[in-house]
Amino acid sequence: MSTDAKAHRSDPYLPDADVLLDVGHGGIDSGAIFGKYEEKAMNLAISQKTFKLLKKKGYRVVMNRNKDYALSDDNSWSSGGRHRKDLAQRSGIANTLKPKLMLSMHINAGKPDRRGPLVFYQNQSDSILLAHLLQESLNHLYGTNELPIYGKKYYVLKHTKSPSVIIELGFITNKTDRRLLNNSHHQTKLAEAISTAVQQYFAMIHPS
Repeated sequence: MSTDAKAHRSDPYLPDADVLLDVGHGGIDSGAIFGKYEEKAMNLAISQKTFKLLKKKGYRVVMNRNKDYALSDDNSWSSGGRHRKDLAQRSGIANTLKPKLMLSMHINAGKPDRRGPLVFYQNQSDSILLAHLLQESLNHLYGTNELPIYGKKYYVLKHTKSPSVIIELGFITNKTDRRLLNNSHHQTKLAEAISTAVQQYFAMIHPS
């Protein structure tokens, strides 16, 4: 999906979106790697399951990539290297579509004993609420007790206007997490935990 930073929200060709799934990495950018395992593939598999569940719940959902593709290839409007163009394209798509929220899907890497989900939020109340709901739901799935973290340094969070979070779905460098993240059943459980938190968020922010 390409974007123009100056596109107007009233463009009839732009889809309305409750949720934008920002599928981390893709194409030449594999993200975190451990042996034969690549973050970009896990992000896509989990995002696809999350997309289907949220659609089933009645939400209007958009994914910014649905295959192994580098979003930087679409960016002809900003300056900088490939990585900066990729990040700018992600926030540019979000700022063009203006979804009610954006979930940026990622896999973490670190020391072998680090495991479990981490959610990063913007410095705004709706993002903080969303992050706490997601972290609680994912903690329940993993049996962890993490708290969400202010993602001050992250480009996508700083430059996206809609309430947004980065979800680190687990650690590719942890043997247990790695096995779970590549298991279709666990991927579905992750999608369920995320969609449950999103539903809670909308019930609180946009009650019917």
